Amino acid sequence: MLKALQLGESDEAFAIVGVLKTEGPTAVKAGNKSIIRADGSIDGWVGGHCTKEEIVRNALKSMDDGNILTLKLSTCQGGTMEVYIEPYLPRRKLVVFGHVPIVDALSRLAKTLNFNVVVVDDRNGSKAKYEHADLVVKTMNELNRVRLTRQTYAVVATMGERDQEYVAKLVGSEVPYIGVVAGKKRASEVLNFIAAQGATEEQVSRIKSPAGIYIRAVTAEEIALSIMAEIIELSRGQTGDLREHARKAQMGSTPSGERVVAPSQGKNSARQTGRRVMVDPVCGMTVDAANPTYFSKVDGRTLIVFCSESCKEEFDKNSAKYLPKQRV
Repeated sequence: MLKALQLGESDEAFAIVGVLKTEGPTAVKAGNKSIIRADGSIDGWVGGHCTKEEIVRNALKSMDDGNILTLKLSTCQGGTMEVYIEPYLPRRKLVVFGHVPIVDALSRLAKTLNFNVVVVDDRNGSKAKYEHADLVVKTMNELNRVRLTRQTYAVVATMGERDQEYVAKLVGSEVPYIGVVAGKKRASEVLNFIAAQGATEEQVSRIKSPAGIYIRAVTAEEIALSIMAEIIELSRGQTGDLREHARKAQMGSTPSGERVVAPSQGKNSARQTGRRVMVDPVCGMTVDAANPTYFSKVDGRTLIVFCSESCKEEFDKNSAKYLPKQRV
């Protein structure tokens, strides 16, 4: 697909959605393909509202953890469709700031792990010094030509020199991990500075200092190993402290005082993505409950969410048919 090639060349994450099989009335047919980008936009056709949100939600999840998914979905018209979702992720990138031995150790180890490596050394930055790096720059202006995406991981190892400046730039990007090699006192100063600059809770939660997992590391190579182990864990979708804090900060909430019916499984059981999703009691589709388009209230407090207007109308006509299964 031409569009897939163009996105791949632009260093952009996306997922290809293919319809494997359909039965009964469906808006798409077997063989149909489409592309879903990292911002949730769609090139192609994935069906009507009843299935669109669930497909997009799972496509974003697949781009987040790199896993291939196969879904079996029910349509509001009574048909079923089997969908294949395959994520395409740009090569992981490591950006390292500093001039100390840890910087070179990180660039060497990251290269063996197939990362694209960028070193920012404002003192002695040169390809001769960092032969394993794909790009070596000296200034922040030069770094502007590097795309800082969700597949980029950053480590600041300047030992107190300009670290606040570098971290401040990084928190404004999509970089999910900002490791700072520093002692506890300096780490606290950096975090306090970033918070004072108006950074959000989610942005601050992406900063990890001391960087790396605890393995009693002493040498530059051992410290580099501990940092790369932490980055690998995060890049593979593990729910460590950094991701958990970011997930909680990004979760929406329903209107104040309303209770949401939240069954653990539905006819279309989907993997959770960090967003608050509930099940439509009529068709079984999962729906974003943080900002539902179609909903009804029961007893003035219990919020029931729906994937479409037709499901809401069906529920409103005969709510007793669906409520017993949804009570919590």
